[in-house]
Formats: sequence, C-alpha cells, structure tokens
Amino acid sequence: MSRAPFLCVLAGLLGVSAPTAWALDIDFDGNVELEARHYPKVGPGADMEQDFTSISSEMELGLYSRSGRHAVILKPFGRYDQHDHERSHMDLREAKYRYVRGPIELTLGADKEFWGVTEFLHLVDIVNQTDNVESTDGEAKLGQPMVKLAYSTRFGTWTGYSLPFFRIRQYADPIKGRPNYGFVVDDNTTLFESGEGRRTEDYALRYKHSIGAFDIGLSGFKGTSRDPQLLATGEFSANNTLPKLQAYYAYQTQVGLDVQATLGSWLWKFEASQSQQNRFTGAIVTLASPIAEVDVTRATGGFEYTFYNLFFSGTDVGLVTEYMWDERESDAPHPFGNDIGIGLRWTANDTQSTAVLLGGFIDLDTKSSGLSLEAERRLGQSYKAILEARFQDKVGDNDALAQANADEDFIRLRLAYFF
Repeated sequence: MSRAPFLCVLAGLLGVSAPTAWALDIDFDGNVELEARHYPKVGPGADMEQDFTSISSEMELGLYSRSGRHAVILKPFGRYDQHDHERSHMDLREAKYRYVRGPIELTLGADKEFWGVTEFLHLVDIVNQTDNVESTDGEAKLGQPMVKLAYSTRFGTWTGYSLPFFRIRQYADPIKGRPNYGFVVDDNTTLFESGEGRRTEDYALRYKHSIGAFDIGLSGFKGTSRDPQLLATGEFSANNTLPKLQAYYAYQTQVGLDVQATLGSWLWKFEASQSQQNRFTGAIVTLASPIAEVDVTRATGGFEYTFYNLFFSGTDVGLVTEYMWDERESDAPHPFGNDIGIGLRWTANDTQSTAVLLGGFIDLDTKSSGLSLEAERRLGQSYKAILEARFQDKVGDNDALAQANADEDFIRLRLAYFF
C-alpha cells in the first residue's frame, strides 16, 4: 500500500477527512525483552520446572490529530514462555479512541486505569484485572474494556466508568508453571455470582482534586470483584499431586479514599476501602458452604522520606515505611492483615538511570517476613537490564500463606531493547 492511501485509512479511524490525512501525528515505539527466571527450591508439583526463559514484546502505536482532540492508541503485549503455556499469552493493554474537548475527555475501548498512592499495597485500585502470570507483585494489569467520561473543573475532576466485560485472573500452568502455592485453578470451572458471567454491568466513579499540598481521591465501584475466592473441589490435578480449586467471583460494592501530602522531602500516603460482597464461609470453603454477606474495612498508610544529594554524592536515598491493615487480620484471605512494609530506594541520578529498591515485609501477628530486591540500569541508548528477586525469609507459626510461599523464592533477570 502506498503512503497516501495508508494515511487516508488512519485518518478515517480518527474521523477526519482524507484531504486532512497529512495532518496526523503518528508515534510508534516499543520494546523486545528476554527474560530468565530461576527458582532455587523444588516446587510442590513433581514435574515443576526450576528454570524458565521467555521472550516478550510491547509496542505502542499512537495516531493523533493536530487539533489535539482525537487520538487512537494501540498497545499490544505478548509473551512466549519456554515451559508455562499459561504465561504464553497476548493482551491488548490499550486499544482506545480518545476525544478531548475543553473540560471533557471521552475514552472508548480497552485501557488501563490506576488508582492509589501507596507503595506496597493498592487497596482502591479496582478497575483492571491483575495480570497474575506476568508478575507476582500485582503491578502488571490486563487491558479493561470500558467507556470512560471525565469532566474537569477548578474544583476537581469527576470520572465515570462503564465496564461491560470482565476478565478472569490467570494462574500458572498446573503441571510445570511457577510460582505455585500448593494448588491449581481450573479456569474452565470459573463461577460468577452475577448471572451475566463475563458480560458484566460494572460501574465506577472517581473524584480527584488537589488542595495545596494534598492530592485527594474518592472512588466508588459496583460490579464483579477482581479478586476471586478459591473453592475446594475435592479433585486433584492431572498428575494427581495438587488439589484443584475453583475460582468464584462475587458481586462487590466498594468505596475508597486515597490521600497523598507532599511536604518538602516528605510524602505522606494513605488509602482506605470499605467493601461488601457475598462470600462462601467455613473452614474448608466449597460450593456446599453457606454464603454470608461480608463487610470488610481495610487501610494502609505511611510515609516516604527522601535524602536528596546524599553526602553531596549526587544520589538520592528514599526511606519508605507503610502499615497494612485488614479488620480480619490473620483470618484475611491474603497476607496483608496486620503487616509492615519497609523499603529503601537508591537513585543514582546518572545518565544510565540506575536505581535500586530493597524492600521487606513483616507480619506482626505471625512474625513471618519476606524480602525483595528490584534494580535497573540502562545500557547504552537502547537497552535496559532489570533484576528482581523475592524471598520468604521467615515462616511464622500457623501462617499457612507464608508456608505456601516458602518454596517459591525466585530470581528474575530481564534484558530489554527499546526502539
């Protein structure tokens, strides 16, 4: 196809006429990444691997009208993993049309939306499903189909969301994949409280405003929970070594608050949520268990203090401390019921953008603890090396979640080429 007809097609996507096609601004960039993961300990399954290699790529094509009102953005992502077929996946992180005029911004299509301010745990971030096979820290997200309408005033920005399609959370390959916490999840048996299944009628509303040193966010959500409840089935995996669980997605309502205050070298952060959903209850949860309406209050908060130009070295060191609380504490179905997170971030401020983050978690109830390391550095103009390591340092008494995580320590090395 010659260049002129091609630009006419792109112009059509933006809703402009062919004679103005040459007024388009077109941006294209991306990266290709090689990854190696190593699990020092043998997994709970007999055939589970300890070493994985994979290749991934993320690209972004942006088509922008010169007026600034119209844009089409495509951001596909894909990964091929040597052993884990569940981790070999593709996703449209973004595939959206955006229209901006004055205080109004309209977005149609798949997009990623992040809410929250804290470092270790994002309680109010609920729009996108976690890409669970891509990263264990919950930071990677799947693209979420949505209609988003934002209206900005000097008193703050209101944003409404209609989320018509639900995306389930994926888990590692049941035979060879890692991490594995002593069970497998059968995606074919996924259950929804909503009778619509994946075709949902989820809605969200967010208000955001800055007042002096304070950035304030208020949010509401009504729809299918992004976090599944895992039910025992009494069955075992294909190699008959691990119990098979069934994912159940309840209908959930949630209100959230996030606040950040910037006071010189200090960043004070706080998030809180109040949620309600119908959950199966009991010591061993199955489809035969009773269902009860569960109201849960959670909160997390703390500070980050940065020592700028430490000892006149040109480098910065940031100290991060946050407390994570769930009113269920040790009965919570996650590891953050009564925990402290501590982090030390070093930024070299050099041309290679060298940075290191060392973190740790301590469970105040069970005394379990874990460590993490993240480091990155640019290599030349187009390459970046990223190192990540996570270790379960100590397993406390009666801490089933920490015990399940004890054999899943890993080291992850990535080399990315950007173009």
